[in-house]
Amino acid sequence: MKTKEMQKPKIPDNENERLKELRRLNILDSEQEKDFDELVELASIICGVPISLVTLVDADRQWFKSKKGVSVDSTHRDVSFCGHAIHGDDIFIIENAVADERFYDNPLVVDDPSIRFYAGMPIKSENGFNLGTLCVIDSEPKSLDETQIRALRILGGQASKLIELRDKKLRLESTNEKLQSLNELNSQITSIISHDLKGPIKSMRAYLNSKYIDANRPEDLAQLFPLVKNNLNSLDELVENLLEWSRSTNDVNFVEINIKDVVLEICSLFEGNALDKDIELKCGIGDDLKVVADLSMIRFVLRNLINNAIKFTENGLVKVDIEETDNKKAVIKVIDTGVGIPNDLLKRLKLKDKKISTKGTRNEKGTGLGLQLVREFLSIHKTDLNIESEENKGSTFSFVLPLALGH
Repeated sequence: MKTKEMQKPKIPDNENERLKELRRLNILDSEQEKDFDELVELASIICGVPISLVTLVDADRQWFKSKKGVSVDSTHRDVSFCGHAIHGDDIFIIENAVADERFYDNPLVVDDPSIRFYAGMPIKSENGFNLGTLCVIDSEPKSLDETQIRALRILGGQASKLIELRDKKLRLESTNEKLQSLNELNSQITSIISHDLKGPIKSMRAYLNSKYIDANRPEDLAQLFPLVKNNLNSLDELVENLLEWSRSTNDVNFVEINIKDVVLEICSLFEGNALDKDIELKCGIGDDLKVVADLSMIRFVLRNLINNAIKFTENGLVKVDIEETDNKKAVIKVIDTGVGIPNDLLKRLKLKDKKISTKGTRNEKGTGLGLQLVREFLSIHKTDLNIESEENKGSTFSFVLPLALGH
């Protein structure tokens, strides 16, 4: 009579590195793929069993990349046969689980699917880590002949190659997407330089060369000064946006950030602008909330939205609110009591016209590029810019970010 309890799989000595390798390959919880399905089908036929799987052993589960003969997508690692199999480099075979003190009281033996026979060939990554197995299972005791064992070894090797080929394909696709994005960016920047950057320069040159402007007459210079100031501000904003855009082509770095600290930091940059237009700038957010985001991109988004709110407000209020939702999200709102957005323009904004530029309450010029970039950066965060506005009453621009774990 057996008295020992079921033996849980031991944790490999290289577990942390093994799990990093598994994450690197970006295969966990991926969609079903025909090549893997054909592999388990072939293993089932060769070994004459009803169940065959490509398994990946995660931190606390074994997940099935491909499956035949079972309906579930995963089981707990503690009861997995594959958790034992990944400790070796050759086939791990249990001919009769009921007669094995390690498995006789295992829930997968006692209950459905009533495992009796198991054979698993470790799936090894290119860097030498055992990720999981190609395994075959039967509800009857069984043994494999030499031909079947050799075939299972070969199929396990093919599973390893499929995973590596899949990884290389994903990386190649990602590289191609980046190259395409860079080409598009280059075309867009060239277009912007050709039109938007040249415009203010030509305008200033035309005025300076005009026969109606006399550099010796103070009144002419006084008339010229606001034009030069506005054009220089427009050029400065455009160059900053172009630089930010070019930096965004680098890898995105999602980290936990305290959104309250970021809001207060950005608001401090615009205190002078708000004071100059007699605007009350309120950024006193209550709770410290941590969100997951790319810090530089969110700074850019907030800078643009707060700057726009001030641009289109005079003698009013601009404030930033943050609300925590029930589904672990943070809604960040930039609210103003400014001139609002006319209906026709609001429709164009909601249709995401590429570039829309309007003048502020003091004829501050915009390039239209800022809002375009805001939307692009938010799309990288899998969110969108929501716009609500009423003419002569004000506007609210908002977006959503996921809260960090623990909030």
